[in-house]
Amino acid sequence: MVERLRGVADELGTNLPVLSMAWILQHPEISCVIAGASKPGQLENNLKASGFQIPADDMAEIDRITGFHRFERHVG
Repeated sequence: MVERLRGVADELGTNLPVLSMAWILQHPEISCVIAGASKPGQLENNLKASGFQIPADDMAEIDRITGFHRFERHVG
């Protein structure tokens, strides 16, 4: 799974940490990201991810690779 995701990241010209966080940020089903950084490079990746847009077809591919299933919230 990691190698397949790394391949997607390479195709998009980024790295796996940026891809992972950007994927989370682009899912409306996921309400927040709890990110940490203990090294400057990790902070840089977090900042890059906040503005990185993954195209819809690549989002769908990542969902397939990870087995992510969308769900709807039914509140009220």
